[in-house]
Parts: sequence; structure tokens; C-alpha cells
Amino acid sequence: PVFKLHEVGKYYTTIGFGSITWHGLTVNNRFWDRLPADAKPIVQEVAGRFQALTGTGNKAGYEKDMKWLRENITVTDLPADVRQSWAEGLAHWPQKHADELEGKGFPAKAILNDYLAAAEKQGYKWPVRYVVK
Repeated sequence: PVFKLHEVGKYYTTIGFGSITWHGLTVNNRFWDRLPADAKPIVQEVAGRFQALTGTGNKAGYEKDMKWLRENITVTDLPADVRQSWAEGLAHWPQKHADELEGKGFPAKAILNDYLAAAEKQGYKWPVRYVVK
């Protein structure tokens, strides 16, 4: 399996936080600024395709690898009440880090709120709905 977790230990706990690894095609501003204007939409289109393909590929790989792990080692799912407690304990984290990043000139609040909304649009239910103001 891709994870190779069985090589390190015989126990694995799913915690139910985060997401399957997501990949995007990224470039720095210097590269982007040097691209011809007519090439930029092409790069954006290809990046979108890459994102979609890696998302579906990662999901299929995750399901296959988790099946293998469940058949070959002890896999435990973290109880919902523990996940809830962890989420409550982290309730301040998004705002704190958004404020720090905003102070450095990044649009962190808008990005975090867009991310939260996009996940909800896909049906994700947060154990604690973080608020970023």
C-alpha cells in the first residue's frame, strides 16, 4: 500500500480531521508575471484539470489503502466525542492565525472563509463551525 504505515506499527487511528491530500498546480508571482497574457488562461485551465484529477485519484487511493490497512493491521476510529473535544479546543486557532497572516499582508480571512464555505457546500459538517472575522 501507498501509506506503508504497516512497516512502522501495527496500529492506526483515524481521527476524522482534515482532508485527503489535495494538490494544486502553483507558480510564484515572478513566473506568473512573466507569462504572456494569452498563456495565463491555459495555465489556469490545466491547473484546474490537474486539481480535479489528483482529487479523484487521491480519494480512490485512500479508499484502497484504508481497506488494505483494515485487513492487515488494527485500525481504530477516534470516537466522535474525542473529535468534538479536540475541535472545541482548537476553536480559537483559525482566527488567531488568520489575524497573524493578515498582519503580514495575506488575505487569510477571505481564504479561510471561502474554504469553510466550499467544504460546507460539498456537504461537510464541522464538529465546531469556526468563525473567522
